[in-house]
Amino acid sequence: MPLLSVVVPTHNRADYAISCIEAVLRFDVADIELVMTDSSSDRRLFDWLHGDFAHFLADPRLKYVKIDEPSNLTKNHNDAVALASGEYVCVIGDDDCITAAAIDAARWASAAGVPAVSQTVTATYAWPDFRSRLARTGHAARLYVPRRVGPAVWRNAAPDLTAALDRAFQATDGLPRCYHGIVRRDLLEQVRERTGAYFHGSSPDMSGAVAMACLVERYCEVETPLTIPGVSGGSNSGRSAMNTHKGDLSSETQTSGFEERGWVKGVPRFFAVETVWAHAGLATLERLKPDLVPGFNFARLLALCRVRHPDFAAVVDAATAEVGQVTSDLAVAREVRLEKWSRIKYLARRMTNPTAANGRRFFPNLMTVADASRMYEDYAGRQNIAFVPPADPF
Repeated sequence: MPLLSVVVPTHNRADYAISCIEAVLRFDVADIELVMTDSSSDRRLFDWLHGDFAHFLADPRLKYVKIDEPSNLTKNHNDAVALASGEYVCVIGDDDCITAAAIDAARWASAAGVPAVSQTVTATYAWPDFRSRLARTGHAARLYVPRRVGPAVWRNAAPDLTAALDRAFQATDGLPRCYHGIVRRDLLEQVRERTGAYFHGSSPDMSGAVAMACLVERYCEVETPLTIPGVSGGSNSGRSAMNTHKGDLSSETQTSGFEERGWVKGVPRFFAVETVWAHAGLATLERLKPDLVPGFNFARLLALCRVRHPDFAAVVDAATAEVGQVTSDLAVAREVRLEKWSRIKYLARRMTNPTAANGRRFFPNLMTVADASRMYEDYAGRQNIAFVPPADPF
């Protein structure tokens, strides 16, 4: 059994995926495996791996499976994790990569019996095609790295889950996540046995984080990068940066199936980062800890949708009516004021330091995530940035 399974679902993104494969397999260690499920319709990645890049398939650590049946984001993630055989699992996107610290963290977690190691994201890579509304091309082809990292800490999952409910499951920060984190595979198997699948709803990253928070009592969190999240032009993150990552539920395979199977009551029925996070988090919680669902902050979710997506005002009004008994107009109005004030403060801070980097350290002109991986490992070695366990024992 491998120590660590790096799990990568992909779909019609061969240019990114081939670089992800290169970045992971470049680590000369035998106790990892790379699991990639390919639900692509264009077959480019399949042809490359059976042609010019056949040397990747010759590596026994790569487990590549072409899926020709209809799929979607959540199904692709479920299919990929089902193929993992490692003691620990780390799920990443096809435009991301892991770091050497992830392997060290998994080795320590295995020896110490730690169920999960999460990270605060301190390194990111923007592909050359990445654009944002404020910086435009300013981030393109850059690797952002931490100048220093703090010590590893222990966290308790129960209060972290309560805090996530209060912020309406907006982002997986502060949760024991398997997406860009490391979790023991037997925990994922427990989720599947109890609920029928590893991930539920329209956001596997949020679903996985909520599920782990339901099962884990204590976990480790580090600032040392375990992965390098990549943001590319066609990714969900890239589309969000340009405010184009939204639409009717039927407009995305990620959400279209839930029009028939059902959407969570009180979550506005349109596709956006805010709604898919809430939908997936609630869909998972209803299956594992339904008694905690009343703690979800619908006022926060509705306010975010009102401020950030005014073009879906009618849909938000309908969702507000659905949860009229668990939240109030006053609560929503208060959250709207808080969100508007937060946006004003953010723009003011950006105006005082209007560069794209905003004071962060970066390396430019890196064309692929494999290039970024090599640069990061060189930088981490020079700066002595490595995984160090918490001072206190588990």
